[in-house]
Formats: sequence, structure tokens, C-alpha cells
Amino acid sequence: MNQDIAFYSYLTPEQQDLLNRSMQTATYRKGQMVHRHGDVCVGMIFVRKGRLAFSALSEEGREVTIFRADPGQTCILSAACVFRVIETESHITAEVNTEVAILPAMILSQLMNQNPDVERIVYKQATMQYSEALKTLQQIVFFSLEKRLAMFLRDEKVRQKSLVFSVTHEQIARCIGSSREVVTRMLKQFSDRGIVSLGRGTVTVLNPDALEDILL
Repeated sequence: MNQDIAFYSYLTPEQQDLLNRSMQTATYRKGQMVHRHGDVCVGMIFVRKGRLAFSALSEEGREVTIFRADPGQTCILSAACVFRVIETESHITAEVNTEVAILPAMILSQLMNQNPDVERIVYKQATMQYSEALKTLQQIVFFSLEKRLAMFLRDEKVRQKSLVFSVTHEQIARCIGSSREVVTRMLKQFSDRGIVSLGRGTVTVLNPDALEDILL
């Protein structure tokens, strides 16, 4: 429902009508590219089902997932062209089968120009997502791999609301700034220590307290 969008209630009836008429829906398969830096600006993406991952790429081709959007969340970084501040190579992909609603960049820009509450909320969301991206990059620079993996597993347990969750070693590697091979070795060490149990495409957290101990 469009009413779930954070600034919807601040719109005038005419602006709500414009938004409702302009919103587009799209579905993406797991692993499908949603948007790539340099493509035509997609606008604001609101996740209905599934999960999106916003990743940055280095000149050497190294990929790091710096932000993820779950159902009910907005990927405002997809509208970075409206702010004209992101110049780094980046892309957005669907981590799982995903359904989204898209507000075209031109309409978002129009609403921001017409309504100061929309501008305030959009910039607040953008600031939060930029801050989360910066936090991810700081972790990669300053935290050990063991701590980054423990933090990811702790946060993923909360995100998926379960001690058992589906995730690939490649996805973990992109989120913590490592390689799949290194993540596989570290997960094996966690398994040998009784912290996790590994399945085919799943991880089970057996000892949440041990994760917290690593992060102390």
C-alpha cells in the first residue's frame, strides 16, 4: 500500500493522487540486477516483498554490500541521482525473489520541490542510509574478520527473526568485505567451536552468547 510510504500522510490530496498514478510495480528474481550506476535514474524503490542489496564496487571489481532493504523499507539510495552525490560504482540487486513499488525520480523530485515535509523525510532517510553505509565501511576497515562475521550473524538473526536463516557464503562475503573462500573457512571455525551449525544454504546460530563474547 502506498500509504506505508513515510511521507504519504504529509501529501496533499492532489499530491497523493499524483503519487498513486505514478507508482510503478516490478518483480525481480533472486540475484537479478535492479539498477546499475550509470543507468537511467530509477527513482525511489519501496520494498513490498523480499530484500534488496545496495553494493559498491572498487576499481578492482571487489563488491561490498553496504545497505539492505527489507519489506516495508525504502531504498532511497536508488534515487541518488536526485541528490547528485553518489559517484562511486554501485548497483542494486535482489537478494531473494522481490516485489517493489517504484516512484520515478522525476515525480519524487517534483514532490520534494512542492512539499517541504517530503524533502525533509527523504533527506532524513537518505542520511540514515548513508550513515549505515559508512558504518559498514568503517567495520571493514577497523574490525577483524572474526568480529565482522559475528556481527553479521547476530544482525541477520535479528533481521530474519530466527536462529536459522537462509544465506549463502557469497552473500556473507559481500556484506563483510571478504571473499567466499575466507568466509567458508571462518564459518567452519565457528562450527567447530559450537557457535553455529551449517546446512545447505542455511546457518543456524547455536550459541548467541558466544557471538556477543566475540564482539566485546
